[in-house]
Amino acid sequence: MTAASPESARGRETRLSLAAQFAALACYAGWVIWVGSHHEAWFDEMQAWLLARDNSFGTLIGYYARYEGTPGLWHAVLWVATRVGLPFSDIWMLSAVCAFGGAVVVVRHAPFPLPLRLGLLATYFFGYQYSVVARGYCFDLLLVPIAATLFADRVRRPMGYALVVGVIANINAFSFLAAGLLGLDLFVRLALARRLKLVRGLGDWRAWAALAMVGALGLFSLWTAWQPADNGFMAQVSRMNPVASALVFVANGLFDRVTPWANTHQGGLDAILGMILSWLLLGMMARLVLAGRDRALMLVIPVALIVFSGAVLASSWHGGVLFVFVLFVLWTQWGNPVTPQFRKALLALIALLEVMQGVQTLHSGLPDVAGDYSAGRPAAAGVMAWRAGHPGKAIVAFGGQSFETQPWLPYNVFANYHGGAPHPQFVRWNRDETWHALPHPQEWADLIATRPDAVLAAHVWLPKVVQSDPAGAACRMGYDLVHAYPAAMMWRGIAENNTLYLLERAGSGPCYKAPAA
Repeated sequence: MTAASPESARGRETRLSLAAQFAALACYAGWVIWVGSHHEAWFDEMQAWLLARDNSFGTLIGYYARYEGTPGLWHAVLWVATRVGLPFSDIWMLSAVCAFGGAVVVVRHAPFPLPLRLGLLATYFFGYQYSVVARGYCFDLLLVPIAATLFADRVRRPMGYALVVGVIANINAFSFLAAGLLGLDLFVRLALARRLKLVRGLGDWRAWAALAMVGALGLFSLWTAWQPADNGFMAQVSRMNPVASALVFVANGLFDRVTPWANTHQGGLDAILGMILSWLLLGMMARLVLAGRDRALMLVIPVALIVFSGAVLASSWHGGVLFVFVLFVLWTQWGNPVTPQFRKALLALIALLEVMQGVQTLHSGLPDVAGDYSAGRPAAAGVMAWRAGHPGKAIVAFGGQSFETQPWLPYNVFANYHGGAPHPQFVRWNRDETWHALPHPQEWADLIATRPDAVLAAHVWLPKVVQSDPAGAACRMGYDLVHAYPAAMMWRGIAENNTLYLLERAGSGPCYKAPAA
């Protein structure tokens, strides 16, 4: 028997690799489409959609986007989507397309071993949070891997890299910070390569054009996200201690616990071990970085993101931005010279991250398919039915998730929002707006004291005593629980109650409460 030649063996290996890549991408696309088509969009998805639907492009980008605390890239895309007829129920398609594009770049171009590249598709932000839940973070999944592929050649071919970095700056505040560091690095590298010399002309026009492009896009991002003086969002937010916020930010991006199969919030040793694994990965990444030439940039990027999360604001889903930039650092520094033992240890830790986050992907996606992520659509039908049966009566809203009904309503029907005007249907964060999407518990008692005819209340914002027994608490306040619309938001396999309650003021019976004299 004749032994196969090295060339034929390599060809067979290549064919097997391509087949595995194709199969993995097909499975990934099928998973995202299946889960996405069953996903019900929640408050943040609704808010951006309505802002884009109900405003001119100039008003959207030049005024309202800045109240959301973010540059306007995602809103601009939604503005186009609403005008070409994409329905709100299909908003997930936009994030899915971005995620699949990023998955192709990772699988085809990342320098990691093939099993590790394929495993990245199962991680939580690729597999669920940024691919199914439609928010602007989906652009990070696409553009940060593209930037990683262009990074090594950024001095010789700066135009494409500068364009990608400039667009990254327009995704969100965290990405803006990282993109600013990448843009500064590009300037320094071009200067050191003598492509910006001013003697005997202006140097390489492509280098100057690249810097002008990334600078202009960065300034545009800064302009669209610059906070107005009357933005009341931060006044409604409950903030953690800065150190705690930064620690949670890291955990949410990497290892949040060592029992990823658990469906309840874990603490104590479980969370501590997850934190240790997260910082171990960051430490090993730093060791890899120190073996290369881009030490300053690659160390500053994660540090800046972590510090920003503590000093300014970080919510749970922001951790995914740290995740994709950790991927960027590992990707661009993978070829640095380290010992085989160290590389094997790093590979094992990344594989562990993929497995643990993969479990959380399944534990989030499968419940999303089986249940309702948002109760907005059925609650909207219930609200309209109640109004039809109670002409002249007023209904009020409590808590931001109650506004998940707005895309399914013909106009704003809530009497306590914006003076009961039919428009706008999106949330105004202006300080002069008395309705709060993020209310404090006392606001519930204040609302009930006005004795509205009916209330649509979001479970997550109700006082604990009402959450524990909605029907009983409503009755004690003189209200009947007409209907509960169950829903659960998924975060890394943990269900967060997103139920909406329709309460009606009791006219008689055991829940009737006589008006005060």
